Amino acid sequence: MDLDHEALWTACFDAARKAMEDARPMDVERIRRLADTFYHFALEHMGRIRRQEREPDILVRAVAYLAQTHAIPAMHDSTEWFFFMLRALVELACPEKEQSRETMGFLADIEEGIGRARQGAFRLDPA
Repeated sequence: MDLDHEALWTACFDAARKAMEDARPMDVERIRRLADTFYHFALEHMGRIRRQEREPDILVRAVAYLAQTHAIPAMHDSTEWFFFMLRALVELACPEKEQSRETMGFLADIEEGIGRARQGAFRLDPA
């Protein structure tokens, strides 16, 4: 199966646009450059995904997740947050290291959180 490059770039553009949302005036070329950087960061994960024999569009979904949940205007054209968060998401989806009892417990926490998200059981107000 091939990666949907257009969908990946579109997700990267969405993440970049949201990260720069409060920049005035809105500079579309600057957003495109940031999206290109995000896109190239994302492609760096293809080796891991292929080694795991996973579906390449994991990247599209991971970037879309970052765009929806972590791309906030305060990020502006910073790339560090995107690089490290995407790396963590791909590691969770395509693990390559044996896990300890403690880290397996954290993976169970993630599974529980995913279950809650699927049920819509999350808090909107800060605790």
